[in-house]
Amino acid sequence: MVFVCDHCHFEMEAVAKPCQCPDCGKLNRIRAATADESRAFQARKLEDVWRDVAPVLAG
Repeated sequence: MVFVCDHCHFEMEAVAKPCQCPDCGKLNRIRAATADESRAFQARKLEDVWRDVAPVLAG
C-alpha cells in the first residue's frame, strides 16, 4: 500500500501505516495515498531513471 506524508509529501510503500515519516521525521502525519497518487507512484517505479534522454552539453 502507498502512503504519503502530509508534511513533506514523501511517498512510501509499506504493509502497514507508519507512525513516523522516514524522510522528515514528523509523527502522525502519514495518510493513505489517493488512487491517483498511488497510480502515479507505481508508474514512477517503472521509469528508468538512469537513462539520460537529454543531450550532454559540453562547456
